[in-house]
Amino acid sequence: MRRVYIISDLHLGGTYPVPPEQGKRGFRLCTRADQIVRFVEGLAQEIAENGPSELVLNGDTVDFLAELDGEQADTWSPFTADPGQAVSKFKAIVSRDPGVFAALNRFLDAGGRLTILLGNHDIELSLPPVRAELRRALGVKPGHDFEFIPDGEAYIVGDALIEHGNRYDAWNQIDLDALRRVRSLMSRRQEVPKQYQFVPPPGSQMVTSVINKIKRDYAFVDLLKPEDSAVVPILLTLEPGYRKRFGELARFWYWTRSHGLEGPILPKFGGDIKADVAASKKPFGQDIRAKATPGTGSTQSILAGLDNDAALKVAIAESLGSEGTDFLRQLDNDSKAKQPKMGTDVSASENLNTALGLFKLAFGSSAAEKRMRALLTAIRGLQKEDSFDETKETAKEYLDAATDLVKGGFRHVVFGHTHQAKRVSLGDGRWYFNSGTWADVLRFPNEILTLPESDALSRLDGFVQKLKAGDFSDWTLFRPTYVQLDVDDNGGVSDAKLCVARIS
Repeated sequence: MRRVYIISDLHLGGTYPVPPEQGKRGFRLCTRADQIVRFVEGLAQEIAENGPSELVLNGDTVDFLAELDGEQADTWSPFTADPGQAVSKFKAIVSRDPGVFAALNRFLDAGGRLTILLGNHDIELSLPPVRAELRRALGVKPGHDFEFIPDGEAYIVGDALIEHGNRYDAWNQIDLDALRRVRSLMSRRQEVPKQYQFVPPPGSQMVTSVINKIKRDYAFVDLLKPEDSAVVPILLTLEPGYRKRFGELARFWYWTRSHGLEGPILPKFGGDIKADVAASKKPFGQDIRAKATPGTGSTQSILAGLDNDAALKVAIAESLGSEGTDFLRQLDNDSKAKQPKMGTDVSASENLNTALGLFKLAFGSSAAEKRMRALLTAIRGLQKEDSFDETKETAKEYLDAATDLVKGGFRHVVFGHTHQAKRVSLGDGRWYFNSGTWADVLRFPNEILTLPESDALSRLDGFVQKLKAGDFSDWTLFRPTYVQLDVDDNGGVSDAKLCVARIS
C-alpha cells in the first residue's frame, strides 16, 4: 500500500510586512508557510518508516497575482506574459519562503513522489522558463519522481480524479488552447503574435484591477475566495466607484459562461441575457446585442458588442437572486449624485468616486445605513450558515461537476480552488472531496448570517468597525486540511479521507 496526500491553495506569494509585526499580514494570503514546511518534512520522515508516499499540490501553489510588476511598480498583472518578468516574480516568491521549497526537495530526496497541478493563481508556472525555474527551486534531480501537469489535464490515481476545480467556475476558467499556443512559441524563443495573446480569466483581472487596489483600505478582501459572482456584491458595496470596471469584467464572465473557454459550457443559463433574466426570475437586465460564435475573431472583438451593465446585473442576480434588484437600487440611490458621466475613463471614474468607499462614509449617516443594508445582503449572498459544513457543498457547480465526473467510473473526485474543505457523499460509495486551503479564510460572524435583519445590522455595525480598524483576527480561520488516499497493491483506492494536519 502507498499513501497519497493532496493539499492545495497554498498561495505562496506577496510580501511580508516590513518590519515583521505581530498580527500584520503584509500583502499575503499565506501567513503560515512554517506550517507547510513542518507538514512536508513530516511526510519525508514517514517515508523511512512506511515506505514511499506521494504529495500532490493541487493548484495555486504559488500566487503570481500577489506579485507587483516591479520593485518600483504599483500595478499587478492578471497574467505575466513576459517570460523574464515571470521568472523574476517566481524567484521573488521562492526567496521569501525558501524553507517550503527546501522541504519539498527533502521529500523528493527521501524517495517521495511530488506531483504539481496548475491552478488559476499560478498560470505562469506553465510557461517553459518558469517551469525550468520551478525544477531548479525544488532541486529536481534525474532520479527524483516529479511530475508537473501544465495543461489542465486531470490527474488520476486509481479510481480517484484530482483537479484544481477552476474549470467549473466561469470567472476563473483558463483559455488553455490560447495558453498552449503561447507556450509552444515561447519554448522556441519565438515572438508571440498579437492574435495569439493569452487573455487571463476575469477572476484574475478582478484580483489585480480591483481587489489588490482596495485591500490597502480593506485588508480582508483577498480572503474572500474564490473570485466569482458571490464576491462582486461585497466589493461593490465597499467601493461602488469600481462599478464600470466590474461591468467590463462581468461582460467577459458572461461570454465565458455562455460559450465555455475551457471544458463544457457551464450549465447555468443560456447565451441571451433576456433568457437568463426570465430563467432566473430576475426582473432586470437587457439584451446583449452581439451573438458571438466561439472561435470567430479576437476575444476583444467578440466582447465589443456585449453590454457591460446587463452582464453585471446577471452576475449580481446569480449571487443574490431576487434580492439583486434591491441591492443595486440601494447602491444606485446612495451614489447617484456622484456618478461620473457616461464615457468617463475607467481610472478617472475610480478616482472620482473614492469618496463613495464604505470606510470613508460617516457611520450613522443615512448613506452609511443604506450601504450597511447592501453589505448585509452581499455577505449573505457569499456565505451561508452551512458554508463551513464539511459535509455539504453550498456551491452547486462543484457538486454538479463531481456528480458528472463519477459517471466515468471514478469513486473519488478531489477539487481545490474554493478554499472550503469538503467530504460529501455522492451515493453508492462515491465521494466528492475538496482539499481546502493552507491560506487564511475569512468566516463572517454567524449571527450576521442568521439573525433577523434589524439584529444582524446592529451586529454588522460592530463587525465593520473592527474591519475598519484592520482587526479581523477573530474571524480569520487557518485550517490546514488535506485529502489522504490509501492506494492498494492493485492501484485501487482502498480508503479516502479528509484530514486536518496536526503540526506541533
